[in-house]
Amino acid sequence: MGTRTPAETVNAYIDAYNAHDDEALLRVCSEDVYVTHHNRDLLARGKSEFRQMLGKFRGLMPNKRFANRRGFYVDGNSVVVEHTWYGTSLEDAPGFARANEAAAVDLCTCFTVRDGLVVAYHDYG
Repeated sequence: MGTRTPAETVNAYIDAYNAHDDEALLRVCSEDVYVTHHNRDLLARGKSEFRQMLGKFRGLMPNKRFANRRGFYVDGNSVVVEHTWYGTSLEDAPGFARANEAAAVDLCTCFTVRDGLVVAYHDYG
């Protein structure tokens, strides 16, 4: 099987995220993946830190998901997705939601993909 296109890689990432399959999500990320949520002051450098971030949020917001896709733009190795992140927090999560509160955050997510792997992920919203 050949390398995925950037669009296929991003769709695989979002599908794995929505399925709560952290290992499948990490398989489409490079070892040195850079993940940041600019408006939430979150940062992970590398798969190990990203795995920890995913685990933390899985425990805090087990029903988190992306939906309501409004835009999907591809330009070479860059993919930009306009969508909404949804989740219900089990405890207070500053910047996201209070305990037992549903949250919806409109996002613009910018992915950089190389050789079929996400190397950078930037969330704005």
